[in-house]
Amino acid sequence: MKHVFFLDGQEIPFTPGQNVLEAAIAAGKDQQIPYFCFHPALGSLGACRQCAVKMYAHDSKHPPRITMACLLPASDGLQLVTLEDDVHTEHREIIELLMTNHPLDCPVCDEGGQCHLQNMTVQTGHSVRHYSGPKRTYRNQDLGPLVYQEMNRCITCYRCVRFYQDAAQGEDFGVFGSRNRVSFGRLEDGPLESPFSGNLVEVCPTGVFTDKVFRHDYVRVWDLQQGPSVCPHCAVGCNTTPGARLGTLRRIRNRIRPEINGHFLCDRGRYAFPYVTANSRPLQPRLKGEPSRQDAVLRQLASRLEEGRSGFLGSPREDLQSNLGLFALADCLHAPFAAVTSSWAEALAQQCLALPQAPSLQEVAAADRIVVIGDLDSIAPMAGFAVRQALRQGAGLTVLASSRTELAQKGDYRPLRPSALRDQVAELADDPCLQGGRFPVLLATAETLGPSGLYALRKTLEKLPANARAGAFVNRPNLFGAAYFAADGHTERLQQALRQRKINHLLCLGADPLGEDWGAGTWRTLAPGLDGLSLLDMVDSETARSAEALIPVAAFPERAGLFVNYEGRIQAFSPVYRREAQVLHSAVHGSGFPEAAGGLKHPVGPPPPLFWLGRLAEMLHLHEAWQKRLDFYLHFLCPERPEPEGPGVLLPDTIRARFEIAAVPAIQKVTPEQWELDIFRWFGGETLADTADELHSLAPARGLRVHPDVQAVAATLHGPCGDLQLPVIACAEMVQGVIAIDQEGFAELGLYPGDPVEVSWEQSR
Repeated sequence: MKHVFFLDGQEIPFTPGQNVLEAAIAAGKDQQIPYFCFHPALGSLGACRQCAVKMYAHDSKHPPRITMACLLPASDGLQLVTLEDDVHTEHREIIELLMTNHPLDCPVCDEGGQCHLQNMTVQTGHSVRHYSGPKRTYRNQDLGPLVYQEMNRCITCYRCVRFYQDAAQGEDFGVFGSRNRVSFGRLEDGPLESPFSGNLVEVCPTGVFTDKVFRHDYVRVWDLQQGPSVCPHCAVGCNTTPGARLGTLRRIRNRIRPEINGHFLCDRGRYAFPYVTANSRPLQPRLKGEPSRQDAVLRQLASRLEEGRSGFLGSPREDLQSNLGLFALADCLHAPFAAVTSSWAEALAQQCLALPQAPSLQEVAAADRIVVIGDLDSIAPMAGFAVRQALRQGAGLTVLASSRTELAQKGDYRPLRPSALRDQVAELADDPCLQGGRFPVLLATAETLGPSGLYALRKTLEKLPANARAGAFVNRPNLFGAAYFAADGHTERLQQALRQRKINHLLCLGADPLGEDWGAGTWRTLAPGLDGLSLLDMVDSETARSAEALIPVAAFPERAGLFVNYEGRIQAFSPVYRREAQVLHSAVHGSGFPEAAGGLKHPVGPPPPLFWLGRLAEMLHLHEAWQKRLDFYLHFLCPERPEPEGPGVLLPDTIRARFEIAAVPAIQKVTPEQWELDIFRWFGGETLADTADELHSLAPARGLRVHPDVQAVAATLHGPCGDLQLPVIACAEMVQGVIAIDQEGFAELGLYPGDPVEVSWEQSR
C-alpha cells in the first residue's frame, strides 16, 4: 500500500515511521522546508525550530497550526503548507534569531561554498537584521591537529554533541553553559580522543568545526576536482570523495554508502591521504638508487625478466587489476608468484575468504548479540562504529581480547591470552552471550585471531543458527582480493626457489618484504641470495630504498581500480585528478618571459601499475598473451564489472567454496609459563597513513606493552630473525604473560601474533 501526505498540494510518499521532514528530504522537496538540527543519521531534536510547516486538520473543528516538520510523524492524507505568509515569517524570524550572534565572516570562513547556514539563509529570504548590539563571543579551544574550532559561529543545533556522544559514544566532548551562553567542546584544550572526531566537520552546518588539515592547503570547494573513490586504509571499503586542485590532493570527504559507511568516516580514512603529497613519495624512476629515465629502468627490468630467473610478489595493499596484471605476467613467464609475503599471511587470507558471507556494517548496526574478538577500533574503526550503533539499540556486547579496549569498556570483557582465543571461539556456539539472539554477529580482527582462530570461527558459525553471521577485518584494502591467489604453498614455493637459487631477482608490486610486511625477517635473511630486487610502488619504504629498479605508480585517487572488501564486495573507484607540476614558459618555448600566472601546468603524474606491466609485456613480446590472461582472470573474478557510483558486486560463492577446503592451519603451542605476543595497533596506524604528520602526532609511544606488575624499564625480545629492544610501557588491565608489539616489531623478530617469545628484562633501578 502506498502511503502519501501532501505538501503544498504535492504528493509526498513516505514509509511508516518517518517524520515529515525525513520524507520530504527523501522525495527531494527539502528546498521547501529549511532545517538545521535534523540530520538523517542523528534523527530529530527540534532544537532549532526552523522546519516550520502549517498543518491543516482533517475536520473543521480545529484551526490550522504551525508545527515542526522534524517532530511531526508522517501520516496518510496529512495536509501541510509552507507557501503561506505566516510560515514564511516564521522561517525568516527564526533564522534571524539564530543569526543574532553569528559573525559576518563568510568571505573568510572555510565553510564557504558548502555551508548549510548560507543555503538556508538564502532559501528563507532573510537578508536584513534588526539587532545592532554587541555579539556574544567565545574563546576558541585547541582541539588538536585535525579539527579547528570557531565557536562564535555556533547556532546551537546540537548536531556535534549528538554525534560525538550518542553516535560515536565519545566521552571527552560535550555541551557547557546555559541560556544563550551555550558552548560545545572539551573541559580543557587538547586533542579529541575519538577516532571519529573528523565527522564534526561534516555534521556541523555552520563552520564551527572545520578541517584543520585542509586549512594548510586551502582552496574554495567550488574549485576542487572531485570524484567517487574507495578508502584504501582497511578492508571495510568506505566510500569517499577525494578533492584535488591543480594536481594536488587537498582533502577527503565521506561519500554516503548506506550498506557500508553511511554518513560517516573514521579519522584514518579522512586524514591519512598525505601519502599522495608526501615529499618522500617516489615520483621519478630510480636505477640503483639514482634517478633515471623510465626507458632505461624498463630496459633493465625487462632484461632481468628475460633471463627467466625472476619471482613475482603481489600485495593486499594494491588493487585487484594490478595484482591480476602481475599474476598474468608471471604466468606468461612460467615464474613463481605469491600475493602475500608470508605463509602465515597466506593462510590468514585463505581463512578470511573461506568465511561465509559477512554482514554489512548496516547489518552489524542492526544486530542484537555481538561478539568482538580483538581491538576492532584499531584495525577497522568504522566496524567499531557500527557496533556502537547496535549498542544504542540495546544490543548485547561481549569482547574477547588481551587488554580492555574502548569497546570492551562498553560490554562484557573477557581477558584472554591470544593462544586461548581459539579455544574460546570454538566454544562460542554454546555460550550464553549468543543464545536467544535474533541476529547474532561475530566480528574478529583477523591478525589477532590468526589462521587457526579463523578456522575455529568458521566451524563455530556452522554450529550456530542460520541467522548468525561473522566477519574478519584487516588494515589492508584488498586482502580479500589478494586471497584469490593465496593458494597453499605459493609463498613458500617462491621463497624456496630463492633458497635453491632457481631465481635471483624479485619483482614486487606494492609490497615491503624487507621492511614491515609479515615475514619481513625471513625475506631479509634471503635477501643476500638476490642479485636484484625491483619494485612498483607509490610510497617510500625499506624495500624501495633497497631496490635495484624502482618504478613509481599512480596513487589510488589518480587512477581507476577495484578493491574487494571484507564482505567480498567488489567496489570500483575512478581517477579524480592527474598529478601536475608547474613548468615555466621558458622551459617550453625557449622564452625568458614566464606566463603571468607563473607558468604552465603539465601532467607529470606516474601511470598506474597496469601501464608499466603492459609495457614490460610489450618489451618481452608477450603483450597479447598477457592481455588475454588478464581479461580471463578479471572476468572469472568479476563477471559483472561494478561502477564507481554503484554499490559494488559480491564475489561469487563458487570462489569462496575453493577456500573452504584449504589445509587446516597449524596450531602454535604456548605454555602458561611462556611470554606470548599480541599485536598492538592504534586507529591511525597503517602503511599509507604513516606519512600523515597531523594524524601521527596523535600516535602513542612505541614500546612493549605489558601488565603493570612487570617491574622493568626495557626489554629485549629474541626471535628467529633478530632481536627487538624497546622500552616497557605499563598497560592497565593487560593480561599477564602477554607482550603487545607493533607490526614492525613482528617483522624484525620473524614472529606472529600468538607466538611464544624469549625475553631479557632490564630491571628498573
